[in-house]
Amino acid sequence: MSSAALIALDQILVILVAALWGCAGGYALASRKVPRLACAAAALLAGALLGTAGRVATVALLAGHGWWFAGEKVLLALPLLLPPAIAAAVVSLPRLPRVARGTATLPPAVAVLPLAACYAAVAGVLITFSVGYPIRGYLAAVLVAAVFAGTAATWRMLTRTGPPGRLWRVAGSVVALLALAWTGASLWNARPPYELRLAGGGGVDVTALRGGDGGGEVRRFTLTARPATVTLRSGRKIEALTFNGGSPGPQIRVRQGETVEVTLANELADRGVTLHWHGYHVPNGEDGVPGVTQDAVRRGGRFVYRFTADQPGSYWYHTHETPNLGLQKGLFGAFIVDAAAPSGFDEAVLLHSFDGTPTTSVGSGGPDDGVVSRTVAPGTAVRLRMVNTDNGPHTVGVAGVPYRIGAVDGMPVEGRELAGERAQLAAGGRYDLTFTMPARPVALSTENPGTGLLLTPGSGAAPPPPSGPLIDITRYGTRGPAVPARFDRDHTWVLDRLLVPRLGLPLPSYTVNGEVWPRIPAPVVAEGEWVRFTVVNRSGDLHPMHPHGHHVLVLSRDGVPAAPLWMDSFDVAPGEVWEVALKADNPGVWLSHCHELKHAAEGMTLHFTYEGVRSPFAVGERMANHPD
Repeated sequence: MSSAALIALDQILVILVAALWGCAGGYALASRKVPRLACAAAALLAGALLGTAGRVATVALLAGHGWWFAGEKVLLALPLLLPPAIAAAVVSLPRLPRVARGTATLPPAVAVLPLAACYAAVAGVLITFSVGYPIRGYLAAVLVAAVFAGTAATWRMLTRTGPPGRLWRVAGSVVALLALAWTGASLWNARPPYELRLAGGGGVDVTALRGGDGGGEVRRFTLTARPATVTLRSGRKIEALTFNGGSPGPQIRVRQGETVEVTLANELADRGVTLHWHGYHVPNGEDGVPGVTQDAVRRGGRFVYRFTADQPGSYWYHTHETPNLGLQKGLFGAFIVDAAAPSGFDEAVLLHSFDGTPTTSVGSGGPDDGVVSRTVAPGTAVRLRMVNTDNGPHTVGVAGVPYRIGAVDGMPVEGRELAGERAQLAAGGRYDLTFTMPARPVALSTENPGTGLLLTPGSGAAPPPPSGPLIDITRYGTRGPAVPARFDRDHTWVLDRLLVPRLGLPLPSYTVNGEVWPRIPAPVVAEGEWVRFTVVNRSGDLHPMHPHGHHVLVLSRDGVPAAPLWMDSFDVAPGEVWEVALKADNPGVWLSHCHELKHAAEGMTLHFTYEGVRSPFAVGERMANHPD
């Protein structure tokens, strides 16, 4: 069974087991006064024991997939549950049928055991959905104390014996105060930051890590953020946020070696704006992350980005000020660096959904909610630079001609020819699809019927959409970069969905190592190091992870070695474990986050920093900097 299926099964079992132990404990307690209820109590207790055994088996299987999936269950949840459960099986279960027949009574100890297991099972639910992995020690201590206090209080209630009532009141008050103190401190720490500096102290300032003149021709562009109405081909009008009145914004296409200078201006009344160069290794000061590398450009303000175009490939730009709102409303565009003058049909194809309506934008054209058509002569070399600007994945494929994936996230790939097979493109990711135009129409399709791109030599019917299997992009390349022999540092990111304090309230959140932005500890790296990251997805959601300023070298997925390739946006599916390597060759303070931007806004955002680099900027309300 897969890790994802085991995680889902364990979550069902932990709730079912808590309910069964609760009912068993309640019926056992009631049978002290109504003996005929003891039969139901015995049946429920047997069911609870079977559920508990099932959960033990599930946890054992999860542990076989990796300690990350089972650590808090093995070290905390099961040790709390198993002692009272086993005692109830040995002591309570045999006696209950006799109680029902009237041949025995139910002593307090026998009635307490199922209730003690109930308290532990309820704690197991909280451990699963609030503690997570790694274990948050203080919360674990409060839950353990609560289970023991509840058991002891139940025993005293049934026996009216034990330590004096005053002592029990003092003990209960201490547990309550501990829980209250933890809750208050957590909610206080989780309030929205008024001002938070992520990398202070001495060292190099990120403002010194700026681009310059690479010696080539200077290409100047101006992008002005303003609201505008975008009309789709169907006639539907979208109230969008745009660059220069359009969405996507103007395509920025330059030649390798040229200097790019982009002036950003803001005419938006209600929000700031920045430019993040997604996938491109700009110097840190040009990364466009408010509160980390700059302040957001407010209404009437301007900011100039300048860097050398020395990395050919397919990239894109978008705002990183409240990106889940700004980007999804239209503040994005294509950024392409050509190694030589483009030839043939070589166009960016941007996939974006406006208010739930999927659209395709080809080249400098606007968004089209139908099938875009272009005429291409047979024998023409075609390169479709697919860009996924949405929060979720897109499935892309080409019908009518065999094709190759010539580049992944801007990096060249050598792979086999595909015929009818499709590929899943991560949120934020890019695939360059290449082929030679035949003497018949070719269709580029996504999972959204009625949208896409049709290339035609002038006549002929469109082929049916491709329906072949999804390829595994980690196994696609036939040749790849060399894997380093050793790593200087190792870090683990455990992705989860937990109930944790956020925005001053306990809220369902997307967490990394049990915490949410900005409380997730930042990995520290040194320039020149190779750093290995193990990325574990314990949640039920897909997480397209995106480190800024770097690509990562994919080493393995679920323990299976990858055909090494470089990516900057990679999909970690539920239950998956990815190993990736990062070469620390671009000093700065860098954001890293899930590019399902709703997940990022709900906690799954962090940063990593180079030794000796600091940022003078602050995230928070005072500066109106909101990078997530």
